[in-house]
Amino acid sequence: MMMSLLVLKSRIKNFYEKHYRLVRGTLRMLLAFASFLAVSSELNPDGYRGSYWLPALAAVVCGVAPDAVSILLILIVAALEIARISPLLAGTVLILLLVYFLLFGRLEKRQSYVLLSIPLLSVIHISYAVPLVAALYMSPVMIPAVLMGILLQYALMGILQYSAAATALAESDNILSPVQYLLDYLLQNRLMLVTMLAFCLAFVCVYAIRRGKYKYGPQIGILVGALLLMTVELLSNIVMELDLNLALLTLQVVISMAIAYVIQFFHMTLDYHGTRKLQFEDDEYYYYVTAVPKFKVAVVDKTVTRIVPDEEDSFDLKEELEKALEEEEAESDTEM
Repeated sequence: MMMSLLVLKSRIKNFYEKHYRLVRGTLRMLLAFASFLAVSSELNPDGYRGSYWLPALAAVVCGVAPDAVSILLILIVAALEIARISPLLAGTVLILLLVYFLLFGRLEKRQSYVLLSIPLLSVIHISYAVPLVAALYMSPVMIPAVLMGILLQYALMGILQYSAAATALAESDNILSPVQYLLDYLLQNRLMLVTMLAFCLAFVCVYAIRRGKYKYGPQIGILVGALLLMTVELLSNIVMELDLNLALLTLQVVISMAIAYVIQFFHMTLDYHGTRKLQFEDDEYYYYVTAVPKFKVAVVDKTVTRIVPDEEDSFDLKEELEKALEEEEAESDTEM
């Protein structure tokens, strides 16, 4: 079974490397199209009905454009859908994202993917896979992106609830009533705080086990992280009486764990971005070797140590040959 999976992995890898641009562009188009439909179905179920060519055209643009353009288009579509409900709420969400990127945008370029994947995957209830997968290949600097993604997920839920109650709130003279409703929803939502805690603990746990000197560290980290997610959610359900659907929660975590295992298996096993340590020995010495990636070492920090043998232990091939020839000539003279 394992050999068949390894063969399948090798074939997929070879096909991907051979048709890199085509496969990557196609995958990006499909992911962008699914993202647009997820945003539309969550915020405005009738938004694209009868006009699926709009998200399809935007997905084609995402397939050939840089990743930043794809992220920007998804944010624009989400902002337009929120503006249908309340322009003030759309502006509030954009301001939150702007403040976040101004504060943490310089830390990691890939944090936009983590931030957006949580609310997008929450539509199909597999957002638990985000901390498990992100901790395998990213550092804890991604934790702010995880927290912001959860905040964005529950902000969208609050916007949907406001949309359902908009007719009752329309009679209010307060122009800031949509923002006040959203803030009250977020501040009173204990499940959001529990989810933030569970995701952060799972991320740190998977990262620590993956970085440790353990055999099968990533696989163990995924399992422990998934169990930690379930434990925090279940304990919070008992203590805070959150009224969670335990069967659905267990199914979501198990599916997320399976997705993390599949991604970890098919991901390239050779990772040259981290420091590697090796220990070995022979009959007389222990050897400790640390390999550090080039981009982490400044030019001035590079030192080369040349080991020069002592003069008394030096070996001169020319002198040894001359001695051997003199000895042979002496032996030949003796025989004569």
